[in-house]
Amino acid sequence: MTLRQQFSLLASMLVVVLLAGNLVVTVINGRDYFEQQLNGRAYDAATSLALSMSQIATDDSVQQTRLMDVLFDRGFFEDITFVRTDGETLHRRAREAFSSGGAPEWFERLVPLELIPAEADVTKGWQRLGTVTVISHADFAYRDLWGMIRAEMIWFAWVLLIALVALQLILRLLFRSLVRVEQQALAISERDLQVQENIPRARELRRVVEAMNKMVRKLQAIFAEQAEMTERLREESYLDAPTGLLNRRGFDQQFGHILARDDEHSGVLIIMQIQNFAEFNLNAGRQAGDDLLALLGKSLEQWRADYPHSLLGRRAGADFSLFVPCADRTQAEDIVQQAFGLMSVSALSQRNELSFHMGAVFLQGDQDDPVDAFSRADAALRQAQRQPTPKFQLYQRADSDVDEWTAGEWHTLLNTILEQQSIQLQFLPVMSNHDQQLLQIEVFSRVSWEDQVLSAARFWPMIEQHRLAARFDLVVVEKVFKAIDGLSGAASDIRFCINLSPASVLDEDFHQALAALLAQYPEQARRVALEVPEFALYSAEHAIARLALKLQPYGVHIGIDQVGTGTMAFAYLQRLPLAYVRIDGSFNRGVHQAQDHKFYIQSMVQIAHNLDLLVLAEGLEEAPDVDAVRQTGVDGLGGYYFTRPLADLNEAVNWKADSATR
Repeated sequence: MTLRQQFSLLASMLVVVLLAGNLVVTVINGRDYFEQQLNGRAYDAATSLALSMSQIATDDSVQQTRLMDVLFDRGFFEDITFVRTDGETLHRRAREAFSSGGAPEWFERLVPLELIPAEADVTKGWQRLGTVTVISHADFAYRDLWGMIRAEMIWFAWVLLIALVALQLILRLLFRSLVRVEQQALAISERDLQVQENIPRARELRRVVEAMNKMVRKLQAIFAEQAEMTERLREESYLDAPTGLLNRRGFDQQFGHILARDDEHSGVLIIMQIQNFAEFNLNAGRQAGDDLLALLGKSLEQWRADYPHSLLGRRAGADFSLFVPCADRTQAEDIVQQAFGLMSVSALSQRNELSFHMGAVFLQGDQDDPVDAFSRADAALRQAQRQPTPKFQLYQRADSDVDEWTAGEWHTLLNTILEQQSIQLQFLPVMSNHDQQLLQIEVFSRVSWEDQVLSAARFWPMIEQHRLAARFDLVVVEKVFKAIDGLSGAASDIRFCINLSPASVLDEDFHQALAALLAQYPEQARRVALEVPEFALYSAEHAIARLALKLQPYGVHIGIDQVGTGTMAFAYLQRLPLAYVRIDGSFNRGVHQAQDHKFYIQSMVQIAHNLDLLVLAEGLEEAPDVDAVRQTGVDGLGGYYFTRPLADLNEAVNWKADSATR
C-alpha cells in the first residue's frame, strides 16, 4: 500500500468515525428527548382523563367510555385502561398509529424507546373511583426520529463524499512532489539521472527533493569524470589530434585484429601520401599544415556514411591509411577510384602545389600478415608515384586469375539467397567470468551458394551496397526464432545475440516489420538480444532509442558491440536503455602486454557496472590475454580460445567451458 493510500485510508476512517460518532450521539439524544416527551404526554393525558371522570357518576360506564374514546381517537396513545374499584376494567388499545410512512422494523429494534405507563387515580370527593393508566404510542416518535436520522445520514454522506474528494485533491497536490521523487529514483535505477526543477514549498518535501537532486548531480559528476578520463585515454592512445582519425597505433591495432583473427576477411587497404607536405608546412606555416590535415580528416570521415565499417587513420606526416571492407577485387577498384575522386574534388582540389598518390591492395583470406599487406600497398603507391600528377594504383598479383562477380551478378545472387533463405547460422558461446557457465550465445551468419559458404566479410559489403541489410537482418532474426523454438524448456536464461546493421536501425519500415515478427514469436523474443556497433551511434543513436522503446514490451535486450572503435563519448551509456556492452577484440588481443588496454577495459567495467550494465569481452584467442581480461572484472568472455562457432544449436546450448578451452 502506498503512502498516499495510507493517508487516504487514515483520513477517511477519521472522517467516518467522526460522522458515525456524531450520528450515534444524535440518535441517543433524540431517543432520550422523545422518551421524555412521550412519557410526559402520557402523564398529562392520564391526569386530564382522571379529572374528567371524577365529574361523572360512579356507575356511568357509558360516559366513562366516551371520555376514554375522545382521548384514544387522537391516535397518540397505544393503551388506555380504567380499572374501577369494583374490579371492572375498561380498555382501549391500538397496534399501529398509521399503516405506512413509519420507521423500519430494524430501526425500531435497534433504537428501542422505554415508555413508562402513566397512572392517575379517579376520585370524587373523598371517594376513590379507580385508576387510569395511559401509555403513549411510539410510532409517531419512531417516524420523526427516523426522518431526522435519515436526513442527517444523507447530509453526512454528502459531507463524507465532498471531504473524500477534497482530501484526494489535497493529497494529490501534496504528493505530487513525492511522485516526482519516486519517478526520479526509478529513473536513477534505470541509469537516467534526472534533476527536478520544481522544488515544493513544504519544508520536509523541499529537503527530500534537494537531497535527491544533490545526489543526482554527484552521480552525474562521478560518471562524467570517469567517462572523460576513459575517453581522454582512448583519444591520447589511439586518435590523431589534428585530424580526429585513428593514429598509427590505433589503426594498426584494429587492422591487425581484422587480419590476424581466425576468420575470413575481405577488403581493400589504401595508402595515401601527399608530396612536398614538409615544404608546404615550412612555407605556409604549421597552422596552415594543421588546417590542411583537419580538412583531410573531415573529407575522409565522409566514408562513414557509405562505408561505416571502414578504418581511417593518419600514419605520420601526410601519410594516411584506409581499410574499407569490400566483397571482391572489382568492388575494391571502385572504392579506390571513389577515394581518389573524393580527395581530388575536396581537400586537395585547390592546392595545386600539393600532389597526392594512392596505392592499394585487395586482401581476402582467413589470415594475413599486416606487414605484408602494407608492403604490397606501398609497392602500389611507388608505382603510382612514378607519375608526376596525382594517380592511384591497385596492386596486381601475378597469379590473380580468380573469377569475380559483377555488381549485377551480386545483386541477383543476394536476392536469390534472401528469397530461398539460404543462410546458415553459427553460434559462438560466451562464458561467464564469475561461474564459468554459459552466459550468452553470439549468432553469426553465412550464406551458401553453389557449394560455397561465404562469410560476412565476403557478402556483407555487397548487402550494404545494394541496400538489402534490412531484409537480411529480418531473415536472420526469423531463422534464430525458429532455431530456438525447440529449446523453450532448456537454458531459458541464455540470450541469443544478433547483430543489426546500422542501415536496418535507421529504417523505420524495419522497425515495424521487426515488431510484427516479435509479436509472432513472443516466447522466443524474450530470449533474444539485438546489438549494434558503437561506430553507428554517431548517426543512429536516436533511431536505436526509438527501436529500444518499441521492443521493450517484448523483453528484447539491446547491446552495443565493438565498444572502443567509435568516436562517441560514453554519455550514450546513460541515454540509451542498454543491457550490456561488448568490448572490441582489438583491445583484448595482446592485452597482457599492454597496460593501457587493460586500464581502458577496467575503466569501461567500472563505468558500465555503475550503470548496471554487463561488460563482455570478445575476440580472445590466447591464454595470457584471457587471464588479463579476467582480472579486469568483465562479466563475460568469448572468442576462439574457448571454442570456434558451432553449427549445431544444441551443442552450443550444452557447451561447457572446461571441456572446450585449449
